[in-house]
Amino acid sequence: MEIKDLKQKIKNKKIVKIGLTLFCIGLVGVTGYFLVYPKLINSPDSQEEVVNSTLAYINEVLLGGQVEAKLVGDIEKEGGLYKIQIDVAGEKILSYITKDGKLFFPEAIEIKTEEERKAEEGAKEENSALGDFIKSGKEVCLEDGKPIVYFFGSDGCPHCSWEHPIIKEVVEKFGDVISFHNNMNSGEDRDIFSLYSDGGIPTLVIGCKYYRVGSGERAGEEQEAKDLTSLICDLTNNQPEAVCLISE
Repeated sequence: MEIKDLKQKIKNKKIVKIGLTLFCIGLVGVTGYFLVYPKLINSPDSQEEVVNSTLAYINEVLLGGQVEAKLVGDIEKEGGLYKIQIDVAGEKILSYITKDGKLFFPEAIEIKTEEERKAEEGAKEENSALGDFIKSGKEVCLEDGKPIVYFFGSDGCPHCSWEHPIIKEVVEKFGDVISFHNNMNSGEDRDIFSLYSDGGIPTLVIGCKYYRVGSGERAGEEQEAKDLTSLICDLTNNQPEAVCLISE
């Protein structure tokens, strides 16, 4: 599938996000990510005060008044937290807030039963790939008939600085067999980034078939290079042979 076709599909999908700040992920395999904000209120007297103060913070600081976040339904108590649903421009976002109003978790810590957790782990294992990458289930995205490899990162993120030279060295071996979109300190390809990441960097998207939020530091440089090479070879039908045969 050509990248222009994929972009059109993404364009038709409504995606609402809270906040624009990227956050840097070092370890992979985490079940969820959360944003930590300054203490919203000094001494909360009620759950309504905590929720109202959180909504005010979201609207004033994160959304900047461009759209309004509203509470949907009742405030529930679950696992020592306040569970709420927020409506942002028609998008429903399940969220949790600590009772002291210090931490806010947008769609990050859905509390599950043991059976739900086991089912989720089974699905994750089925969809896992080398190097803690995830299989997206999507068709390979192409540019001029070549699989596209995307990298998203920033110099301000140490994990990105670790990963960046490795992915650059790997893709250089493939020459013109693939197309590399090197989005280090770049605002390009935001549609792809939004599709595969909730804001965490580094994010790697290999042919839209495999993706990972986080670096491969846990495996080490040598193993990370081997894993990246193997995943790309899978998209290129093991071309060039000199690169792909060595990686096997």
